[in-house]
Amino acid sequence: MANQQRTFLGHPVGLYVLFFTEMWERFSYYGMRALLVLYMVDFFKWNQADASKIYKWYTSLVYLTPLLGGFLADRYLGNRMAIIIGAVLMSAGHFLMAFEDIWIFYAALGFLIMGNGFFKPNMSVQVGRLYPQNDPRRDGAYTIFYMGINLGAFLSPIICGALKKTPGLGYHYAFGAAGIGMVLGLLVYLFGLPYIKELPEDAVYEHPDDEGGSATDTEDHAMTEREAERTPSVFPSIASLAPSVFVLIGIATMIVSPILGYLDIVAMNDVVAMEIAAGCSFVAAWILSKLSMAVRDRVLAIYVLAVFVVFFWTAFEQAGNAMNVWADQTTDRYLTEAPPEPSPYPETFVDVAKQGLWPTMKKSLSNLIETNPVETASFQSINALAIVLFAPIFAWLWVFLAKRRVNLSIAVKMSIGVFFQGVAFALMIWAATYENQNSTTSLASLPSGLILKDAGVVRFHDAPDFDSENDEAVAKHHTDEIEETFIAHGGRLKWNEDSKSLDMGGVLNANHRDRLLRATVPQPFLKEIWKLAEISKQAKEYADSNGLEEFAAEYTLKHLPPGFDTRYFAGFDPEKLSFDEASKTFKVSMKIDDKEYKQILAAGADPTFREAINSLYVDSAAFKVSSWWLLWFYILCTLGELCLSPVGLSMVSKLAPKKFATMLMGMWLLTSFFGNYLAGLAGENWEKLAPTEYFTRVTIAMAGAAFVCFIIAKLVTRMMHGVK
Repeated sequence: MANQQRTFLGHPVGLYVLFFTEMWERFSYYGMRALLVLYMVDFFKWNQADASKIYKWYTSLVYLTPLLGGFLADRYLGNRMAIIIGAVLMSAGHFLMAFEDIWIFYAALGFLIMGNGFFKPNMSVQVGRLYPQNDPRRDGAYTIFYMGINLGAFLSPIICGALKKTPGLGYHYAFGAAGIGMVLGLLVYLFGLPYIKELPEDAVYEHPDDEGGSATDTEDHAMTEREAERTPSVFPSIASLAPSVFVLIGIATMIVSPILGYLDIVAMNDVVAMEIAAGCSFVAAWILSKLSMAVRDRVLAIYVLAVFVVFFWTAFEQAGNAMNVWADQTTDRYLTEAPPEPSPYPETFVDVAKQGLWPTMKKSLSNLIETNPVETASFQSINALAIVLFAPIFAWLWVFLAKRRVNLSIAVKMSIGVFFQGVAFALMIWAATYENQNSTTSLASLPSGLILKDAGVVRFHDAPDFDSENDEAVAKHHTDEIEETFIAHGGRLKWNEDSKSLDMGGVLNANHRDRLLRATVPQPFLKEIWKLAEISKQAKEYADSNGLEEFAAEYTLKHLPPGFDTRYFAGFDPEKLSFDEASKTFKVSMKIDDKEYKQILAAGADPTFREAINSLYVDSAAFKVSSWWLLWFYILCTLGELCLSPVGLSMVSKLAPKKFATMLMGMWLLTSFFGNYLAGLAGENWEKLAPTEYFTRVTIAMAGAAFVCFIIAKLVTRMMHGVK
């Protein structure tokens, strides 16, 4: 059957069908990933820690559901049907992201998570099944496949970012473009199905240099699965105990995690993650219990290396979270000219219907190559472009070394990958030292809502979110009943009592500045804006229940705070929300959700503090660091990824027994589940720590993991029984 496969450039044509299918699927995924945290922070106006929680669960669950998708494909659906189901679900999810309502946002994430579970593991397994056992082309095939992934990942942040940046379009048009990409991927797969010819499980590669099959010693060729089933384990005692050990780990985790949650040592959502880890441990034990001899060794080798891959993805996946915020807020994105002085006020609202379709499209096209400033999402393309450029070199390098019998083991390649990731974050420590410069402004006293801790470090009480059930939290604002406080600017914003000044290190994050402003809003004004939002919500519900397309409501303020600044309303459509200063009356014909409520609050912040904090915001922008730091950071990440990720996919396809092939590919993708989860967990602390401290912690963790992986590399290689 291998002879019946049509080939192109030495590989089956089916590989290229999968290449372009995956390219468009990754276009959709990475287009959304590049914008997701920024969408929650800039559009919904959530704090960065809350955005990280959503990002954490979304990016981790898309790698948990492949375990279920792999199981259903192995037992019931088959690879092809599972891929089609996954593509349809993800298309629906991306198009739902084009709508604004928060419940639709959560539903969209759910569709994307489930769709990815069906799609991802089956695509990776299909690549491996195009080749017979021991075929040396397989590593190259996965590298080519990986290029397809990254070609889509390169194009999508640029295109989606250009749409997001275009006045009048924004995030929702960008998410719609991601949906179109997913549909194109589905069409490529459906039309290319006749070319995807999977080989039988017992197909074995015959090397053209072999004479009568004489070259079969395990020094040059890995043993087949049937041979492995008859070959003793290299560590018999460890292999025999392994299933029981995984069961005990699962039981201990399942019991301890709720206790930790009850004692408030870990958050309840982290308890859920620990329970998932317990379940995964049970699944790992079940798979091992069905295997024996050298086959069990090979699966254990997958599990051992998975631990170090988790470390790698924990650092790597900062790209869409903490590093995305760094690129947006702390990087000078003007490449060929000096940046203008930033404005503390929102951008003026643009009505795309009045602006016209053609001017909007022209602006979108110009944004594709705009360098002053470069759109934040475009930095996400550096990694993907570097992979497309370097992947052929790495594919050639592995073959070149193998021919000269100096091929590095899989475990050594992975230790090098983790090491490169650590070097990338060590570089960012250096960048953060340039950012951490001082600025100061005078302030006679701290307003209500701000408090001092050790050494004058400023902390604040967050203004409550708008919620129809949140009136109790509103009533407590600026009272002693609020216990939770948040550290300002990673502990780098301090009030100097002697000089009556605010002193700050580094670049002030715009989202964090707005939270500080809202913290100083007088309680009477906070209550009134909460009431305004409630009235608009009731008016919208009345209009909907009576079949009315439009509605209007008014609310007159009883307490207009001093220094009330209507420039914060620039981002609103003036036909849907306006304020008459003479009568102190709001006129609204739109539902005021949490994001609008928060923007209105900023207009009523303490005027003296607002002037001071805006001064720091503008002055500290001069400390933004060069884009070159991010360029070299992502290149180093890429070198690490090429040593680890395609090698890992190929390793699983070689080591996994056929009856658990797709399921073990799903298990392997769980490394990304735990890596993404830990990345999001770390990202929740981004605004609590100075960047130098944040980057240092990640660097130390990566260096330690790389060292341990290198030390045990020989032992793990023995467990693979000839697989290289």
